[in-house]
Amino acid sequence: MRSCWLTALALGVLSLSASCLASPRIASLDWTLAETLVALEAPPMALAQTDDYESWVGLEAPAQSVDIGLRTQPNLELLADLNPDAIVISPMFANLAPRLSAIAEVKQFSMYSGDGDFWNEALTLTRELGELVGRQAEAERLIASSEAHIAQIADRLPEDTRPLLLIQFMDERHVRLFGDHSLYQAVIERMGLTNAWTGTTNVWGFSLIGIEQLANYPQARIVVVEPYVAGVREALADSGLWRHLGSVKRNDVVTLPPVWSFGALPSANRFASKLGEALGADSPAPPTTTTRSAQRETTMLLPSSRDSETLHAGR
Repeated sequence: MRSCWLTALALGVLSLSASCLASPRIASLDWTLAETLVALEAPPMALAQTDDYESWVGLEAPAQSVDIGLRTQPNLELLADLNPDAIVISPMFANLAPRLSAIAEVKQFSMYSGDGDFWNEALTLTRELGELVGRQAEAERLIASSEAHIAQIADRLPEDTRPLLLIQFMDERHVRLFGDHSLYQAVIERMGLTNAWTGTTNVWGFSLIGIEQLANYPQARIVVVEPYVAGVREALADSGLWRHLGSVKRNDVVTLPPVWSFGALPSANRFASKLGEALGADSPAPPTTTTRSAQRETTMLLPSSRDSETLHAGR
């Protein structure tokens, strides 16, 4: 948008072309912001770690989004060459703001503060991003369609659904167990389902536990959200701890394809759809999302590797 105005002034043009009147050219380091921009029909022109975005968010990266490298260490030279109108980040990447601001205006948006309700935070984020890109009407449509979509799935669920344990594997012996403050918790509450886990969680909405603690909930149904860390699926086949869990013995463990556990409304819609299907609801496709044609097992990024926050917060 900035370059459009400069070009117009240089040429003495009093009106802008339709392309210049489109949404500002946004670069995103944060996947939650990116998925929301896509749902608002204003996909980012640049996105960090597009391959990992697809593996963890479970959606295809926008075709027009240039991969600008790591979220924690973006390619600043490439980003400068792309000349975005703005760069959007979450507080996790606030330390990069001084360097990013030399390239374009930096806008910071928050989710998972630990202070508020997930759903209200997601609605606020959707509206704020809608205002940023001039898609206020699309933001309201996304909110309305999300609420209707989840309510529709809830109406189709079986009445005798067991309490759930919502987990994501970190290795063959440890899982993230999701509860209060999480996207998953917010969605199952709106679906009228019960979380068997009522323990404390961090600001991201999970506790890191050993799988032996899952044995304390023999009547609960386990819901595993992919991706599996490399080698975990094979290790579980030989794990006595895993095989003796109630849900495993009943053969009612649910495995869902990747859904961004730290996402906003697009991921909430996708989680509701995938969980509803697994539990027997005839659910419609989630609104304004593009799913991957195939899911793949990925290697977890470790603290000493290229992107340490993936292990600790998945962001």
